[in-house]
Amino acid sequence: MKKIFTFGGGLFLIALLLRFPQEGAAGAKLGLDTCLSVLIPSLYPFLVLTVFLVKSGATASFGNSPLGKLIARLFALPQSAAGTILMGMCGGYPAGSRGIEALYEEKELTEKEASHALLFCVNAGPAFLCTAVGAGFLRNPVAGELLLCAHLLGGILLGVLLSIRFRGHFSLPKLSQKPLPSPAKALLEAARSAAASMVSMCGFVILFAAFLQIAQKLLSLPQLSVLSAICEVTLGCKTMSLSGMPLWCFALATGWGGLCVHLQVLQGLKFKVPLWQFFLCRLLHGILSAVLVFPLAHLFPGASPVFGSNSATVPSLSGPMIGSAVLLLLCIAVLLDTCSFSKMRGKA
Repeated sequence: MKKIFTFGGGLFLIALLLRFPQEGAAGAKLGLDTCLSVLIPSLYPFLVLTVFLVKSGATASFGNSPLGKLIARLFALPQSAAGTILMGMCGGYPAGSRGIEALYEEKELTEKEASHALLFCVNAGPAFLCTAVGAGFLRNPVAGELLLCAHLLGGILLGVLLSIRFRGHFSLPKLSQKPLPSPAKALLEAARSAAASMVSMCGFVILFAAFLQIAQKLLSLPQLSVLSAICEVTLGCKTMSLSGMPLWCFALATGWGGLCVHLQVLQGLKFKVPLWQFFLCRLLHGILSAVLVFPLAHLFPGASPVFGSNSATVPSLSGPMIGSAVLLLLCIAVLLDTCSFSKMRGKA
């Protein structure tokens, strides 16, 4: 049944591309421009550094520090994961997951520990929240700083809550003493791994941008804002700023991350992650971030102009949603296939 649905959804999306070729091409160009101007410059260096710190053993050294030990106990993870958690908080969505996968490849984390870490170590970076969303889309740098604080606190709170459940299965191990590669070799492996990850990420961004551009022909601006926020977070924040949505909506969207980010994180994982837990934690991160916006607003009074909608009227969210529904369901089918493939690789 899933294969029939995937085939039918694929044919429908091909028909959309044939019906709206100019819009699809324009969306693909927009996605490519987003990759070249935002994604690659802000994310690729962090990906390289994250993997390099794991491969070179620097994260293990940081794990020996008092802060590293505190982070390890706070999140019920080995000390070697402390540096990766910090890099995941400042490096952008896939940086944390790539670091966790590198730790798993180096046998610094078990499959259960890697799965636990991935549930909360998926965070937007300061470059995206402060520069792209705050200064760029909202034209209010203070709002970006508020979103960053709410996002990071929401991720930390989620990690602490998850560690309570996980702590009973965890015993703090000793750091690995295996020989490490030279810094030059570690940097070469990190650059190669990060480049492969960036190609995959950019492919997903271009794909989603093409179909979201087509969706503009079928949906009103508020409808497009909701669909974009669910599917692709960058375009979602851009369209939400155009429709004048309140700031907590941006916190919810960036905490959720978007299906495009989810595909980037889940594709090619070498360990199993319960899909329902991953989606639930993404949603919880969004909800926690949205709730934290309100008390934090007292510390960032300059963000108040974007707390309310700038639109006098908000059109109904009902309408021609068939195309967007098919796009969402097809994305979910692809995610299920991705998770199934990861499980097969884990059993192999």
